[in-house]
This record gives sequence, structure tokens and C-alpha cells, in this order.
Amino acid sequence: MKLIINVDDAGIHPAVGRAVKILAEKGVVTSASLVANGIDVVNGAKLTDVGLGVHLDILRGRPLNHWQSISTIVDENGMFLKTPVSLFRRYAMGKVDHAHVEKEWSAQIEYVIDLGVRPTHLSSHKHIHAWPSLTRMAGDLAKRYNIGWMRKPEECSEISRLDKGGLNAKFLNICGFFDRETEGVMWSDLFWGIADNGASLSTAAFSKYVRRYGAGVAPDAVMELCCHPGMIVAGDPAIESHYNPIEISGCWRNEFESLAESNWGEVINELGMHLTDFGRLVEAR
Repeated sequence: MKLIINVDDAGIHPAVGRAVKILAEKGVVTSASLVANGIDVVNGAKLTDVGLGVHLDILRGRPLNHWQSISTIVDENGMFLKTPVSLFRRYAMGKVDHAHVEKEWSAQIEYVIDLGVRPTHLSSHKHIHAWPSLTRMAGDLAKRYNIGWMRKPEECSEISRLDKGGLNAKFLNICGFFDRETEGVMWSDLFWGIADNGASLSTAAFSKYVRRYGAGVAPDAVMELCCHPGMIVAGDPAIESHYNPIEISGCWRNEFESLAESNWGEVINELGMHLTDFGRLVEAR
């Protein structure tokens, strides 16, 4: 089985790009997703030794478009709504103009391309692109911009799990029933990183998941491991408030320590998996 270890949120802060660089040099991380409206995205676009994609984000910060041109997905101050619950409330009531989502997502992809990146994949913050009707939109954008892969965040989880991660996985799996895949855009066969992240991102949890749910997949199947490591150092700028600094800094630290210090390489080899990135998969097709 082929395994992609992808870091989300590259570009929102120097800590994330720093973690990507260190972990790529250690041979653990193979891929990263850039947030186009992040303060460090220009530096993030210069990352090497990893495949770079676009992490579509219509929840945090200020949009790339003028807020009045995408008014149904921002608040009265021209900022994104911050939480998926706030956005989903509008979405479920039919108050989100899909043209506004497409306009902002297109601008984010084009900005990353203008920075000199040839995106290998698309993903999104909180997996918003998995919502019914937005999945096909994201797929069409991937095809328009010649992006070969898109995240399909369906993650098996125990029925009894009622924690936040387990509930998120269940919600996204329900959304998966409405998926309409776009011809020419590929999806991974397995995904891990919704129900177990932060302090729960461990080799033991990963190994347990693969042994249970990966046993029946084809030998050439593709799995994506989604993670959020970061390494803050003295002199770094403050984390902007719309990124929930206390929560995100703790997640960064926990996941960086796990990926940097645990025996990920040994576990991956024991599971018979081979590290790659979305770009190499496209070239191999």
C-alpha cells in the first residue's frame, strides 16, 4: 500500500513550514497543503522535498476576494465565520451562494499557482469540500486547474465512539454518500487523521487502524495520513486569533513530537507500506 503523510495548514505560520522541513528531512512527511490566505504562505510555497497542494479555507481569516463580492460566506466585518457550525447553519438554510464559494476557492488556487507552485492535490480546512454539492465543485476546480488528486475524508471509526473526533468522522462519512466524483481526479482509498489527532496521533493508533481497515484493500491502494505538526521557536509571530492559538499550538506540539520522535519509519515498514506523495502518483499514472 502507498502512504502519503500530508501536513495541513502550511502557510498559516512559520511554525508549520519549519515542522514540514524537519520532518521531510527525517523522511516522515511527504506532502503539505498550503493555506493561501495565511501570513506565511509565500515561504510555504518555497518548501522543497514535499509535494505541495492547496488547503482550501473558507472558515478562518480574511478572504482573498473583496468581502462584498462573497458576502454569503463572511460576517459583517468581512471575515470568514471561523467555525464549521456557523457556516453549516447558513449552508443548510440555503443562504450560502455556491458561486461565492467557487470564486474564493478559485482565487486561493490561482494565488498558490502564482507563487510558483504546481499543486498536486486539494484538501480543505475541516473537510468543508466533503459537504454535499461542494464535493463536485472542488472536483471540477481540480480538473480545471489540472490538479490530479483530491482528499476524500472518509474514515472508519468505532460505532461507539462519541468523542469529537469520532463524531466528525461519522458526519463526514454520511456526507460521503452524496459524493459525485469528477472524472480525471483521483481519490485516496483510505484516510486517517480525523478521529485520532493531536495527542492521539500515535504509531500505535495508526498501526491498529491500518491492520483493521486496510486488510482488504488492493496492494496498490493509496492511503493518506493527515497531520498538523508545528514547531514554534523564539521570535515567531503570535498565532492569529482566528486560528484558536491555544488549541492549535498544543496540537502542533503533540503531533510534531510524535512524528519526530516515534518509530514511524519502522511501523510503516512493518505494515508493508511505501511512502510517496500525490505528485509522484500523478507521474506514475
